[in-house]
Amino acid sequence: MGDILLSIPFIIVVSIVAGIIGLVIAGLDELEAIADGTSDELPMAVLGLALIGQQAAQGVWPLIVSKWKGFGSVIDWRLRFTLADLWIGPVTGLGMLFVAGLAGFAATELINLEDESAANNTTFLTDAKDSPWVFVLIFAVVVGAPVAEEIFFRGLCLRAIEKRFGLVVGVIGSTIMFTLPHFIGGGWKGTFVLFVVIGIVGAVLGALVAKLDRMGPAIIAHMVFNAVGVLGALGIIQDPEQAIGMLFQML
Repeated sequence: MGDILLSIPFIIVVSIVAGIIGLVIAGLDELEAIADGTSDELPMAVLGLALIGQQAAQGVWPLIVSKWKGFGSVIDWRLRFTLADLWIGPVTGLGMLFVAGLAGFAATELINLEDESAANNTTFLTDAKDSPWVFVLIFAVVVGAPVAEEIFFRGLCLRAIEKRFGLVVGVIGSTIMFTLPHFIGGGWKGTFVLFVVIGIVGAVLGALVAKLDRMGPAIIAHMVFNAVGVLGALGIIQDPEQAIGMLFQML
């Protein structure tokens, strides 16, 4: 558990350093606009590199811990793949898309959320559509986040809790830890709906890792789920049925 706490300053420091590099890349014009108040948005270079830095730190930290005092990432974090993962992962991703979509709809109706955008955590992709940095952000969401978050939450966090309280509590605890950082400050209703969706995704991925005793299917399923979110944020798809049809065509 101490290694989870130690990860927080490590991730923050790496993210800040990456963000500073982004500021330098953004150039003086962007910095002056922020300084004089004519712009209140972070340059996409800062957002993109800070996100990549955060994910790099999140994914690397468990590997450092494993190398430092463990038995390797395969034994410690279940970081292994098989050929079967190439179909288990996408099928699970499609299932998560369907179940999380239904749960999100039910939660929205339950609390009467009128503005569904309040539960949207992909607006930064919409804002970046006209920027070349959108490709960095797409990579971060579709590849970086699934790999880093699975290693950290379904690896380090799940194992740390499982070691002390058992596998079931490990899945539940790691799901909570996975859900909370997705807070976007969209009011309690938007946060509630978002947490319902993210919580279901985390629970399914945690159960998948626990059941199969490996992380491969969860990483691939996470990629599929996030890829659909990117397609929706960029306006390429408009509804879940269209997304599922596109994914079946890809398979």
